[in-house]
Amino acid sequence: MDELTRDFINSLNRRPTTKETYRKALMEYSKWLGDTSPAGLTSNDIQRYKDYLTSKNLSTTSVSAYLTAVRRFYNYLENIGKVTENPAKKVKGGSRPQRHLTNPITRSDVKKLFESIDLSSPLGLRDWALLNLMVRCGLSEIEIVRANLGDIKTRNKQKIIYVQGKNRDRKDEYVILPPAVTKELDKYLAQRERSDESKPLFWGIGNRAIRERITTRAIRARISYYFEKLGIKGKGITPYSLRHTAAILAIESGATVSDIMQMLRVKTVSTALVYFEEAKELRKSNMTKSKIRSKKNKD
Repeated sequence: MDELTRDFINSLNRRPTTKETYRKALMEYSKWLGDTSPAGLTSNDIQRYKDYLTSKNLSTTSVSAYLTAVRRFYNYLENIGKVTENPAKKVKGGSRPQRHLTNPITRSDVKKLFESIDLSSPLGLRDWALLNLMVRCGLSEIEIVRANLGDIKTRNKQKIIYVQGKNRDRKDEYVILPPAVTKELDKYLAQRERSDESKPLFWGIGNRAIRERITTRAIRARISYYFEKLGIKGKGITPYSLRHTAAILAIESGATVSDIMQMLRVKTVSTALVYFEEAKELRKSNMTKSKIRSKKNKD
């Protein structure tokens, strides 16, 4: 199994991170197989493996990722003649959840978040610009990390930023930068020394990470710092909530489905529509709370 896995990974024309994901997934499969050969298994066996993964309380997304690795592994074995058919072909991963696991923060919390930033320091100016890209434009942590100075361009008289998201090999997608966000970026860049376009848009500030590309760990630490400072806590509130918040705020401001697809770089209408359903539910919830408060005031 180890030799087959190694040969399969080497045959992939994928990024190193993707290969590593497959390798780890197949290590788990190998552990489950034990001394059993991967050849000769049936779809019933792969279904048992899926049941095993589910019993470990893995998320639906994780189960799907493990099964995708196994499915593609058997495609490879079929192509080289080690098996006559792919036993994992008919065993699908669990369906995606129809609601996100993270929740947005409220509009008032967004206001408090920006009010809490100290704009008199280089660190505060950086955080202000970085958080604007996340809350106003929906950029993800990895897109922030990979952003370079030269990724900000002008297209059709609009400022845009080219992004490279998770599992992407190049920066072939872009996000429109509203004038207000461009203004804040300009303030941040004005206090930095001139650099060539290949330099990171955001770098570390501090003794250890100064002038090195910011990391996802550092971004999460800063967001968590502000959340804790403001007492923004609750089930489903994570640094990823800022991207979710961007979608909800855009929808509340009249964004269309195509607008959300463009802003978040989602590929299907159904994925974008989940945000609209959640915005509708959030609006109903807020109206209910407002009526309850109004009734209490009258009483």
